[in-house]
Amino acid sequence: MGNFSYWETSVEKTLYKKLTGILLLVCINSLMAGCSSIIDANKQKKPYMDVYYSGNVTRAAKDLTEKSEDRSDTGDALMWNLEAGTANYSASEYQTSLRKFEEAETLLKDFDQRAVINARAAGSEVGSALTNPNALPYQGMYLDRVMLNAYKALNYFSLNELVGAQVELRRMRAAQKQVVRKFADEIHTSQKEIDAKNRKNQQQSRSLGNQNTTIPFGAIVKIPEVNKAYTTSANKANKLYGSLANPFVSYFSAIGYLMENNYSEALVDFRNLYKMNPDNRLIQRDYVTAAKRIGSRVPTQLAGVAPYQYPLNKKIVFVVLFNGRAPALKQEKFQIVLPYVGYTGIAFPRYEYFPTLLPGLDVEYRYNNQQQSVRTEVVSDFDAIMSQEYHDKLPSMITRLVVSTLTKELESYAIVHAARQSGNSGAEIGAYALTGIYKFMFNTADTRGWETLPKEVQIAHVPLPKDGVLKISPIGASGGGKELAIEKDTNIAIVYIRALSANKLIYKLVELQ
Repeated sequence: MGNFSYWETSVEKTLYKKLTGILLLVCINSLMAGCSSIIDANKQKKPYMDVYYSGNVTRAAKDLTEKSEDRSDTGDALMWNLEAGTANYSASEYQTSLRKFEEAETLLKDFDQRAVINARAAGSEVGSALTNPNALPYQGMYLDRVMLNAYKALNYFSLNELVGAQVELRRMRAAQKQVVRKFADEIHTSQKEIDAKNRKNQQQSRSLGNQNTTIPFGAIVKIPEVNKAYTTSANKANKLYGSLANPFVSYFSAIGYLMENNYSEALVDFRNLYKMNPDNRLIQRDYVTAAKRIGSRVPTQLAGVAPYQYPLNKKIVFVVLFNGRAPALKQEKFQIVLPYVGYTGIAFPRYEYFPTLLPGLDVEYRYNNQQQSVRTEVVSDFDAIMSQEYHDKLPSMITRLVVSTLTKELESYAIVHAARQSGNSGAEIGAYALTGIYKFMFNTADTRGWETLPKEVQIAHVPLPKDGVLKISPIGASGGGKELAIEKDTNIAIVYIRALSANKLIYKLVELQ
């Protein structure tokens, strides 16, 4: 913009400065926040996800690594590092995977260590108020914080570095305990921000005409698009899991304790798993087996459950299936009537859910001179975990969006009103154009998330076959399957299977002496 002839009076000059200030902030936030400020992250990532879920994990790992390095200094860095870390693990590029997850972990530690109010955070909040939530650095879901360490442990196991794996399992347990407190703090902080913006909007409203500008979530949730997102996430959530609990984390933790011959701590995990999955036959038997091993009391309701006839801490094979695709956030828009401006469209994220790829796996093996088989069972439903967090966050998230949109609309209204009052038609036209462009460009939902996570985790375990042969097949598959040969001196083996599609399964065998 240049020095136009119609900016003559002091009022017009003030208006001009305010308009150019808005444009400057828009440009700065576009550069700092990344492309997701204008083009939502889900659309940006689609080509990468298409490659990954097609089964071409080598190319996906390469492309996502390059993308994560290109976006390393933006607000989207954490998201791209998480995706790159997962793709590299799938592609057996374990060192690169660890590096990407460590970069993600460093970002999370940086977020956590910042003061509540500092220059960087204050600048981000201004950006959020003037643009949208994408102007803030992506700090991940609470599930991300826990699964990050779980994936690091898987990497270390694949590298046969047991010390490193156990370190990550301990960090994973600690992260799981911390997320509940952090989540409560986030909800409290969000409400404080909503209250502060409501007060600011009321002050602005009084100067313009004294209309009521407070819009509660109870009114917003009646809007069909919001109501659908709210009820769907409620139906998907599993209340038995508890606050942000992830049963896979508890099971993986139990495996780690069993490797250390610590049945007592493993029993604690199995007890928690039983509370989350009381009807799961695998968990019931694990609980009873661990309890009887150390002479602990078995719940009355499990009195008829038979323990396994083999130990859980030696000469055992754990089969872990990461099945399908976790839900991904997509942009949705709803219309709401706001004071001064009437109908206004607001973009918000909602979950898109994907079908279950496999009903499970059949695991065949020879034991006690007999051919036997077992099926994997669902231990952790990531749809339920992610839906629970989304459902609990939705009231404050949607309310913040509405309040922030109203803040922008009031600011735009005030600018246009001042231009009209100046009597300069050029100023009024310029104000309409600039505020219109600014509102259009940044009405973008924050759809950032970790899209390479599985839809669910299924688990089974069997005693180590004397012949070392294990055959794994998708349930209902006619022929085929995967035959694995396990070394006889293996003490504990982990077979990791990633089902990217019904026909694209990645197998990894970890043999621990």
